[in-house]
Amino acid sequence: MKILKPFAYISSLFALANIAQAEQWFSQNQVEGFLSQSLIYSSDHHFLAQSDDQASVDMWEAGALFSTKVYKDLRFSGQLLGRKVSEKSGNDLRVDYAFLSHPLYRSEDSQLTARLGRIRSSFGFYNETRDIPHTRTGVIMPQSVYYDQTRNSFYSADGAELHWSKSLGENALSFQVFYNQPVTDMDEAQEASQLEPSNLKGDSGLLAKLAYGSEFNGWRAAITYYRPEYTIDLNPLINVPANAILPGSPDLNNVQIYADDSSFYSETVLTSLEYNAFEWAVTAEYSRHKFQSNINLDLAQTIAGSSALTSLNATYPGVIQQYTQNTIRYLGYEESFYIQGLYRWSDQHETYVRYDYNKQRDVSFADPRGHFVDVNIGQTWRPSEDWLIRGELHYIDGWSRLFNRDNMNISRNRYWHAAMLQIAYRW
Repeated sequence: MKILKPFAYISSLFALANIAQAEQWFSQNQVEGFLSQSLIYSSDHHFLAQSDDQASVDMWEAGALFSTKVYKDLRFSGQLLGRKVSEKSGNDLRVDYAFLSHPLYRSEDSQLTARLGRIRSSFGFYNETRDIPHTRTGVIMPQSVYYDQTRNSFYSADGAELHWSKSLGENALSFQVFYNQPVTDMDEAQEASQLEPSNLKGDSGLLAKLAYGSEFNGWRAAITYYRPEYTIDLNPLINVPANAILPGSPDLNNVQIYADDSSFYSETVLTSLEYNAFEWAVTAEYSRHKFQSNINLDLAQTIAGSSALTSLNATYPGVIQQYTQNTIRYLGYEESFYIQGLYRWSDQHETYVRYDYNKQRDVSFADPRGHFVDVNIGQTWRPSEDWLIRGELHYIDGWSRLFNRDNMNISRNRYWHAAMLQIAYRW
C-alpha cells in the first residue's frame, strides 16, 4: 500500500542503525520532528482547505527527520512527511527525501560534495525548508513562486547532485547541478494541465543553481534554472466549433483524441535576492515559468472514432491534421514575483508583510485572465524554541493559484480575502 511503504522504509533504517552501532556504523544519529495545525477562513473560494465562508482545520503538516553518519564521511538524511490541504485532496504520506552524501574534495575554504537518492530540489531560497513552519515566514509560502498546486513535483526528485561551495570571508560562493528523474503526482498533473492524463512518468530533469552571499548577515543572491520533463498518455474529449476546421465544417462535440506517448516539460528561471540584518530582512524573488508539450497525435485512430471526421478527411485530405497540430497543444508561460519585509521585535516576536504576484500569459489551456495578487500581513510569536503561533490576513485579487478540484462549482469572484492561524511544535 502507498501509505505503508514509507513507514517500512524508515523503520528499516532505524533497525540498521541499532544493529550496526557497535561496529561504528550509523553513528551521530539524529531524530527530529514537527507538527502543525492551521485554521483557514476565506470569503469566496476554497483556499488550501474547504474554507469558503467557513473556518476549516483541513490543513495540517507533520514530519519526521532522520540523519546519521553511515560510515566515515558517508552520511544519510531522510524525511517522512504527512500533510493535508483539503478534504478533496485527502491525506498524503510520502518519503520527501532520502539521500546519501559524501565529500569528494575538501580544503580549508572549499568543498565538493556528491549526493545520491531522492534529493531536495534547491529551488530558490526556501524550497528545501518550506514545510517546517519554524524555518519559513508565513503560514503558507508565497504562492507565486512556491505554489502548493505542484508542491510534491517540485520539492524533490530522484537522481544525483554535485554541490560545490567556497568560503570568501563572511560570504560563500556555491554552485550545484542536479540531474534527476522527476517525482510524479497525478493529481498535481491534472491541476497544472487541466487535463485527464494517464500513465504519467518522470522522464528527466535538470536543476542548476549559482548562489553568493550570507544567509544570516548582509546580502545574498541566487539564480536557479529548473527543467523537469514527463511522458504522458493524453486522451481528452474536445469540442470543435463550426467552421473551425474549414469554412462550412460542422460543430463537433466530444471528439475523442488519441495521443499516447506524448510529453511535456516546464522550464523555470528564478532570480533571488535578500538582505538580512539583525532586526529586519527584505526578500524578493522573480520567476519566469514556461511550459510546453509535444503531442504525439494518433491521427488515424482519432479520425476513425468520428464519422464526421472520417467524411471530412475523405473530402479534404490533410486539413484535419493541420487543424489538430495547431490546436491540440498545451503551452504558455507565466511571470511571478514576491517582495517580503520582516521585522524582528525580539527573539519571540516578528511581523512580516508580503506582496505576491502571478500572471499567466499566452496560456493555451488555462484561463487567459488567470492571475493572483496577494497582499498579506502576519505576526509570529515563539513562546519557546519549540512552539510557534502565527496569524496572518490576506487580501487577494484573482484565482490562478487556487486548487481547481476544490473550486469546481464556486463562482469566481475576483476580489476576496482570507485569514489564517497556525500552531506548530517541533522537537
